[in-house]
Amino acid sequence: MNRSQRRLDEEPEPGLLVAPLSGPSYGPFNAARQRWRKPLPAIIADAIVNCEAVLARLQRGMHVPDIENRPRYERIFKQLSQRTRDQLAALQAFSEVEWRE
Repeated sequence: MNRSQRRLDEEPEPGLLVAPLSGPSYGPFNAARQRWRKPLPAIIADAIVNCEAVLARLQRGMHVPDIENRPRYERIFKQLSQRTRDQLAALQAFSEVEWRE
């Protein structure tokens, strides 16, 4: 299995380094390069805010697209809610460490 096929719940390879993006200075490469330069604490803070916003929306509840598949949709909804809470907890724990790049 290559890196792109690795499951999200697997641990990353030890010592795996990520290099800045290389490519043309226009279009999607430039947009990605600009995001790369954003300070890590700011990226983590944005992710925390977005997770909190998703949780707030989920807590208000959702309407299922069709009643026939309601149990399936409820499982998906509960799984999304739990994983979003887990991600928020992980991001908050990560943000408490004084990391250096």
